[in-house]
Amino acid sequence: MPTKRKSDTLDDKENASDIVKRARVEEERGASASSSKMKTSKATKPQDASWRDIVLEGEDEGEVPIYDDCNTIRRKIRALQKTPGFKVTHWLKEIGNINSNSYGRFMTLKGPTGGAENGTYYAAYVYFEKVRVFEGKKKTATRIAAEQSGPFSRARQSRYVWVFTG
Repeated sequence: MPTKRKSDTLDDKENASDIVKRARVEEERGASASSSKMKTSKATKPQDASWRDIVLEGEDEGEVPIYDDCNTIRRKIRALQKTPGFKVTHWLKEIGNINSNSYGRFMTLKGPTGGAENGTYYAAYVYFEKVRVFEGKKKTATRIAAEQSGPFSRARQSRYVWVFTG
């Protein structure tokens, strides 16, 4: 009849203590090997574990300069939605706990400045910029041109003008 527990197979206390000692020695060997690997990788180049570890210029103040217009951000979001297993609600929570209504309004707006005042625009831009830096991708030609002309404004564009006559 097979035993039900590992402890049933151990006949005496000496045998059990030998197994425990052997396990500790193996753990110490494994830990020292992995720590030496970590030391060499940290000494050569610090690696970020994910895009969340990247810190952008001005992020601490909440004023990261934006060099993509709203249409570009919407295009990037639509491309991201096509990846398998992507869930919008999970992504909105990751990038800054963005409300799904705010996201929906941003995605339905049109034009390069339509939605610039929306919080989804800023949070999505920061996310895509961190991912670009994390993956080590180069800046596009459009991005370089936008940097030379200056960052986009998040100020609300007035759509209507009051004209008084007489």
